[in-house]
Amino acid sequence: MKENEILEQIHRVRAEHARECNYDMDVIFAEMREDLERLKAEGWRVVTPEPREKETAYALHDEPPEPTP
Repeated sequence: MKENEILEQIHRVRAEHARECNYDMDVIFAEMREDLERLKAEGWRVVTPEPREKETAYALHDEPPEPTP
């Protein structure tokens, strides 16, 4: 597989951040919410993606298909 410097840097920074937060998802998300509020206060426009269609969203909750004999 080709090396991708940008992806390697993203993975390294994410791992560092997780380590700094003691791998606590509550802390990570709290920091993300704080950053989001700071950006809004600075005048950045925050865009929320459209919700998925029901069929797509519920696809993960369906039972797996029965095996064929």
